[in-house]
Amino acid sequence: MSRLKRAIVFLGLAVAAVAGPASLASAQDRLALVVGQGAYQGRPLPTTVNDAGLIAQTLTSAGFEVIQGRDLGAHDLRSLVRDFLDKAQDLEPGSAVMVYLAGHGIQLEGENYLLPVDARIERDVDVPIEGFRLSDLVRSLERSPAQVRVVVADMARDYPLGSTGEPVAKGLALMEPPAGFLMAFSSAPNITAPDGQGPYGAYATALAEMIRQPGMPLDEVFARARLRTHEATNGLQIPWHSANLGQASFAFFEQAEAAAAPLVREVRRIEEVPAEEAYAIAVERDTIQDYQAFLRRYPDHRLARRVTALLAARREAIVWRRTLASNTREAYWTYLRRYPNGPHAADSQRRLARLSAPYAPPAAFEEVVYEDLPPPLPEVERVEVVEVVTIIRDVPPPRTPAYLLPRWEEDEEFVTIVREPPPPPVMAGVLPIPMAIPVPVRARPPRSFYQPIAPITPRGPMAIPVAAPPVFGALMGDERGPRPRRGLRPEQPVVPRQPGLAAPIRPIPVSVDPRGPREDRGARPGEPPRARPVRIPPRPIPLVDLPQERPRPGRSDIGEPALRPEPPRGLRPAERGPDPRTIRPQAPVRDAARPRDPRLDRDEILLRQPRPERPRIEIERERPGRSDFDRPEPRIRPERGAPVAGRPPVVLPQPEERRPRRDDDGPRFRLERERPAAVERPDRERPSPRMAPRIDRPETPVFQPRPVPRMDLPREERVFREPPRPSVQPRPGRDMERMPQMRPAPGPSGGRQGGGNAERCRPGRPCAEEVR
Repeated sequence: MSRLKRAIVFLGLAVAAVAGPASLASAQDRLALVVGQGAYQGRPLPTTVNDAGLIAQTLTSAGFEVIQGRDLGAHDLRSLVRDFLDKAQDLEPGSAVMVYLAGHGIQLEGENYLLPVDARIERDVDVPIEGFRLSDLVRSLERSPAQVRVVVADMARDYPLGSTGEPVAKGLALMEPPAGFLMAFSSAPNITAPDGQGPYGAYATALAEMIRQPGMPLDEVFARARLRTHEATNGLQIPWHSANLGQASFAFFEQAEAAAAPLVREVRRIEEVPAEEAYAIAVERDTIQDYQAFLRRYPDHRLARRVTALLAARREAIVWRRTLASNTREAYWTYLRRYPNGPHAADSQRRLARLSAPYAPPAAFEEVVYEDLPPPLPEVERVEVVEVVTIIRDVPPPRTPAYLLPRWEEDEEFVTIVREPPPPPVMAGVLPIPMAIPVPVRARPPRSFYQPIAPITPRGPMAIPVAAPPVFGALMGDERGPRPRRGLRPEQPVVPRQPGLAAPIRPIPVSVDPRGPREDRGARPGEPPRARPVRIPPRPIPLVDLPQERPRPGRSDIGEPALRPEPPRGLRPAERGPDPRTIRPQAPVRDAARPRDPRLDRDEILLRQPRPERPRIEIERERPGRSDFDRPEPRIRPERGAPVAGRPPVVLPQPEERRPRRDDDGPRFRLERERPAAVERPDRERPSPRMAPRIDRPETPVFQPRPVPRMDLPREERVFREPPRPSVQPRPGRDMERMPQMRPAPGPSGGRQGGGNAERCRPGRPCAEEVR
């Protein structure tokens, strides 16, 4: 029984070990940046924009969210890269990022620059001012949480400068990839690539073809793309790549479980195969050691001269990279002694001028020796670097063996697409949209497809609703079997002359104001940094017959800030319900697009409740410049002077500043608050000259808020106020609470108070009516 349990446990561990990498790869977030630059003034490129559109469609079918741009100027190019880096910072750990740049590129002093379409470069000093430095993008991607980062520079093209400045090396300078990076060039370092004649370039076509091979490792994808490009251009273009991925594994398309296991190629040694096959193996591996192994085995073969030229170019590129890393006078003098006519001789002189050192090497100095570089073969490596391009053109290569490359006719759908030119672009800033490239037959479909996004267009960020990639064959967990093949080209496209679009392109809202501050300045000291929302939200492609994925916490597909709350422990993913911390009020809230504080989201963000109505204070302050017409109506007390059912109208006196009461005041009388007609407001009906009847009120409570001194009435009321008449004023104090009362007999002034022989009540004494 114990043996059976051990066998079951061992079998479970084996299945988990096999399925673990596949499930991890399928759960990765994938983000790509694709830029095509072709509309250069005076130096246009015919295929770069089409190449970028082909790579964008291929990555979309592989589950990448593509941020794209076409024919961008300097400002727009930097803005596009900024938006892409913002999204790269919000990826999940272990994600994959790919960058594809097509256009004109220039190298200067070991740095590679992509040129905007509006660049004006006449001399070497204009390159760092007008160009976009590739190393800046690489350094920014190093801080992203992605595990695999691929940077492809398809910009090794000839860009002649004026004759006024110093010469500049051709092609691109060799770069050493940091940890977790794969760097790839469309041509070998310091060698330019010819312009293609077809609708697409040879390198972009080969790269798109190899990306579609299911289960192929990342390093092998670019190695086979180099062989395919070498074969398609008859040896004139040999791409380069260098990987530093460590233990990370990545495949663009995972192989389906129902498909047969891929054929494992037999690893053959160069010394054991014929010369033509040995040459193809050396080109596929593309290392100094393999080129030297070919020269040791076949030193007199006609391909030996071609291999010697490739070896000389690669050694010079590595020596220049080591020289830049040393950055000493002796290092630059060593380079000038070995390569006096090398492509980087002018760069060495520029660096020596900065170090205040003479250009010419002295007669005696200690040369720098790079121990990690294999020494040259004696009497074999005798080719000058300036002869490399001439030798490559004069010595054509043989045909690549069939076992090293897949058959071109195997992928019929892809071959059909790349043979025809793409339709014209629909808008400025948007790449051409070829037909929807289907998922390979033996590949497992990606988790979901996303619409490409063009942030830089005349109408703002645009979502490109491309047609969903066709999927052929059985899906994961689908027992219905393979599906019938359908035609790729729709009979009647939704958008005229755009068969790759499923709907017209439309603008999308952004989550953050691009002109606002990007750093979180509202965080309190000691609090963790807040989650920053992305500016360009992802747009999933709606599929009809594919199961859709549930939205995961941490990735927002609707343009809201993507927060990553921690799920409750002890529950399975299927049992986890909606997180209450992601609830937001229904009503619009101020600063709703700003990132929220996780602590506040957890405890203090609640739904709005209706506030209970509270009675206002009886006496309200008057603001200067505010008239009675704008005064809000009281909620509890009726309007002053308005008749109430069952009660006569009540008039309150004008509040004045009250002084402290005296202790010798008499007993407290019930107050009769009346307002004289002289101070009555003009907007209401004046009371009659007859005396208002007395109103019995409940006793005043012990606590009563003191009346606030009323400010001067506005100018509108002063116009209607009558001039004051001289009269006997009561003394300040408690006597102010008791206003004088008029006798019913009208005076000679027409019934006005204070006129004629009207008898008044003396202050401090009750009137005759009260005494009775």
